[in-house]
Amino acid sequence: MSNKQITLLGLFLLFLVAACSTEKNSLLSRSYHSTTAHYNGYFNANDLLDEAMKSYRTNLKEDYYSVLTIRTLPNEEEVKTMYTPIDTAIAKCTKVIQKHAMPGMDKPSKKKEEHNKWIDENWTTIGVANYYRRDYVLAMKNFEYVQKFFSNDKSTYVAELWMAKTNIQEGRFTEANFNLANLDKAVEESTGKKKKTKSKSKKSKKATKEDEVAEFPKKLRFELEITRAQFFEAKKDVDGEIKALEASLEFVKKSADKARIHFILGQLYEGKGDRGAASGHYNKALKSNGGYEMNFNARLKRALNGGSSDVEKDLNKMLRDEKNAEFKDQIYYTLGLISQNEGKEDRAIERFTNSAFYSTNNNRQKGMAYEKLGDTFFQKKDYVKAQKYYDSCATVIPENYPNAEGVRNKALKLQDLVTAIETAQYEDSVQRIASLSEEDRYAFAEKMVKQIKEEEERQQRLNEDRARQLREMANKAEEGAGNKWYWNNPKAKEEGFEEFKRQWGQRVNEDDWRRSEKPALGFNPEEDTLGDGGNAPVEVDVVDSLTPESLLAKLPLSDSLLQSSRERMMSAYFDAGRIYQDQLNEEKLAEKQYNIILGKTFESDYKLLSAYQIYKMYDQAAPQAVEQKNYILTNYPTSDFAGYLRDPDYFLKKKEREKLAQQEYLTVLDRYERGLFYPVLLKANSVITEEKENQYRAKYFLLKAKCQAKLNEDKKTLLPTLDSLIAEYPGTDEARNGAQMRDIILNGYSANLAVDFNKPSIYKYDENDAMNVLVFLEADSKVNSTVAKTRVADFNKEFYGREKLMTSSKVLGKQSVILVKEFKSEDEAAMYLAQFKKTKKHLLDLQKAKIIFISTPNMKTLFETMKIEEYDLFFEEKY
Repeated sequence: MSNKQITLLGLFLLFLVAACSTEKNSLLSRSYHSTTAHYNGYFNANDLLDEAMKSYRTNLKEDYYSVLTIRTLPNEEEVKTMYTPIDTAIAKCTKVIQKHAMPGMDKPSKKKEEHNKWIDENWTTIGVANYYRRDYVLAMKNFEYVQKFFSNDKSTYVAELWMAKTNIQEGRFTEANFNLANLDKAVEESTGKKKKTKSKSKKSKKATKEDEVAEFPKKLRFELEITRAQFFEAKKDVDGEIKALEASLEFVKKSADKARIHFILGQLYEGKGDRGAASGHYNKALKSNGGYEMNFNARLKRALNGGSSDVEKDLNKMLRDEKNAEFKDQIYYTLGLISQNEGKEDRAIERFTNSAFYSTNNNRQKGMAYEKLGDTFFQKKDYVKAQKYYDSCATVIPENYPNAEGVRNKALKLQDLVTAIETAQYEDSVQRIASLSEEDRYAFAEKMVKQIKEEEERQQRLNEDRARQLREMANKAEEGAGNKWYWNNPKAKEEGFEEFKRQWGQRVNEDDWRRSEKPALGFNPEEDTLGDGGNAPVEVDVVDSLTPESLLAKLPLSDSLLQSSRERMMSAYFDAGRIYQDQLNEEKLAEKQYNIILGKTFESDYKLLSAYQIYKMYDQAAPQAVEQKNYILTNYPTSDFAGYLRDPDYFLKKKEREKLAQQEYLTVLDRYERGLFYPVLLKANSVITEEKENQYRAKYFLLKAKCQAKLNEDKKTLLPTLDSLIAEYPGTDEARNGAQMRDIILNGYSANLAVDFNKPSIYKYDENDAMNVLVFLEADSKVNSTVAKTRVADFNKEFYGREKLMTSSKVLGKQSVILVKEFKSEDEAAMYLAQFKKTKKHLLDLQKAKIIFISTPNMKTLFETMKIEEYDLFFEEKY
C-alpha cells in the first residue's frame, strides 16, 4: 500500500471517529447519528409494531352485532402473543437512545438539549410500544419525558396525543380532556400562522426561540379527531362520538379508515333511530370498501334501514351468491326483520326459521332467530310456542349474548304454563280415548300406530332433505374459504359432534330431539279447548315393536286411574288459568281455562276455585260475576267463599274466631296439665259434637282419648274415640298419634310392659321459650338437603323477609332436616307452620313434608337422644 493510500485511509478513519462522537455537535456527527436513529431505531421499531397490530386486527373476529370499536386493541391475553415484536421494538429504540443521543445519556439530569433530531421519535415509539403492551405507567412516563425535554418540537404534540389515549384507557377522563384541550389550543394557534417549511436541522433549531411554539402538524389532525371520538366512546357519549367521527372524515386518507368510520356512524345513527342517516353512512362504507365482511354487513344494514327501493331484490341476490353461503343465516334474519316491519308476519316467521336452520356455526345468530320467533309468538299470545323458542334460544346462545338473562327468565317463567297446558291436554285426551268402547279404542290405537310410522317416515325424509341442503351449501362455498367453512373442516365437525354428545347424549335423528324423549301425537275429537291453539298430546313409546296394545296400556281404564287422571287434569287447567291471570295478565285466556273446569261433568274442588276466580275478574254487578256468585251459593253454600260472598268481613271474622279457638284450646290444654280431666273431657265432647268446623277438633279428639286414659282403668274405652279420630282425619299427625295409641292398647309394647300414660317426658314445656322450626326430608326424597335449604330460604325471604330467619341443614340420626330459627313465641312458630303448609311457591313438594316447631332446650335434647317419636307425642300434646 502506497503512502498516499495509507494517508487517505488514516483520514477516513479520523473522519469516522469524528462522526461517531456524540459529544461534538458537528454537521457530520448530527448526520451520522440522526440517520442511524431514524432507520435503526424509529423506522424498524415502528415497522415491527405496525406488522404486529396489522396481524392482530386481520385475525380479529369483529362483532358486527354490536357497535364496532373505533380502534381495536389486544386484551391482556391477546397481547401476550405480541410480546416478542413489542419488546424487540422497545429494545431497538432503547439501544439507539443509549448509543446515538447527542450529547450522550451518561448524565441525563445534566442534559440541557438534544442535537439528534430523531431521538425524541425513539422515546415516543417506546411509549407507544408500552401502550400496546398495556403497560400504561411506563408509556405515560415516556410521553411525559418527551413533552418535558422536547417542548419546542412537534413531537410534544405526538406525546400529548398518546397521553390522551393512555388516560382514556385508564379511565382518567378529566386528564384526557385536558390533553385534548391542549391539542385544540395548539391547532387554533397554528391556524393563523404563515406556513413555512422548516428542516429539522441543528441550524433551524438554534434559530428557534425558546418561547416559540412549534406548529401543529396537519397530519396529526385525523388522529386528534379519532382520539376525541375514542374519548366519547369510552364515556358512552353517542352524540359526542358522532360529532368527532364526522369531523375526522375531513382529514382521513386511508380507504379502510374511511369505511370503518362510516360504518360506525351508520351503527350509531341506527341506534338513535335515524334510519336515513344510518343508510347513508352504510352506503358510503360500501363505496370506501373496508373489506368483504364489512361490505357484507353494510349491505345488510343498509337494506334494513331502507336504503334502496330494491332491498329484497338485493338481499335475494346475496342469497344466491356462492360467496355468501356461510352468511345465509344473517341474510334470512334481515329479510325476516323487513317482513316483520312490513306486517307480513307469516313470511317473517318463515324467514326467521330459515335463519335458525342455516346457523350452523353461529350460535349468536341462531339465538337471535329463536328469540325473534319467541317474541313473535308471544305477541300472538301463543305462549306455548313462545316458550319453546325461548327455551331453544337459551340453550344455544353464548354467555355474552346481550339479552341472555332476559331470554332465560322468559323461558323459565313460561315453563310452568307449558307444563300445565301439556299435562291438561294429555290427560283430557287419554280420558276421551278411555271413554270409547273397547272396539273403538282398539281401532283408534291402530290408526295412531299408522300415524306414528308415517310421521317417522316424514321426519326421515325431512332430515335427508336438510342434510342434502347443507351438503349443497358446503359445495357452493367459496373455494378460497378452504377449511374455514365448518362442513369442510373434519376437525371442527368432530369437535362439534363430541360436544353435542357430552351435552345431550346419543339422540335419534328427529325433530324436537332436545325437548323430549318421546314424540306426541294429537287426539282432538272436539274443538280445542286450550288457549295455545295446539292439539292434545298423547305420549307414546318409541319402540320398534310399537303395537296398539302398548298404546292402550297407558289409558286410565280403572276407576282409581281415571280419578287420578281427572285430578291431574283439573289441577293443570287451574294452574294454567292462574298463570295466564297472575303472570301474563291475560284474563280472557285465564277465564277460558276456568270455564273448561266448570264445564266438566264430574265433581272437583277446582270448580269452586275457578268460579271464584271468574267472579273476581268482573265488577260485582256484571252478569258474569252474578252468575258465578249464584253458582257458588247454590253448589257450595258452606264454603268459605260462600261465606265471603254473603259477608265481605267473613275472613276477618273467621280469623278472629280461629284466634279465639286457639286461645280456648290452649286454656283447655293448661287445664289438662293441671289434672282437671273431667272439665277437659266435657269441653272435648262439646267441640267434637257441636263445632265440626273448629280447626282444633282433631286435637280435641286426641285430648279426649288422653283424658279417658287418665280416668279409666280399661284402656280399651279409648278405642271408639281413637277410631273416630283416625276415620275423620286420615293422614294427619293427630291420626298417626291416635293409631300409635290404638296399636299399643291392642298389642302392648314389644317388651310386654304395661303402658304408663303418666310417665314424665324428657321434653319440657315453657311458654316463654323461643322456638325453632324443623322440616324433615324423607329418606327416599329426590330433593337433597342443599336444594331443600335453598327452597326454604327463598320461601323465608319472600314471606318472612323482615324476620331475618336463619336457615341451615342438619342431620338427625339418618334423616336430614332443615332448621329455621328463631321465633319469639310458639304462636309465631305456629303461624309459620300454617303458612308453610298452604304455600307451594318455592317449596314445591316440600310443602307436604313433616314440619314441627321446637324450643332450643328441647331441640338440644332431641339431637342428643334421637327420640323423635317421643317428641311427636309431646308436640301433639302441648302445641
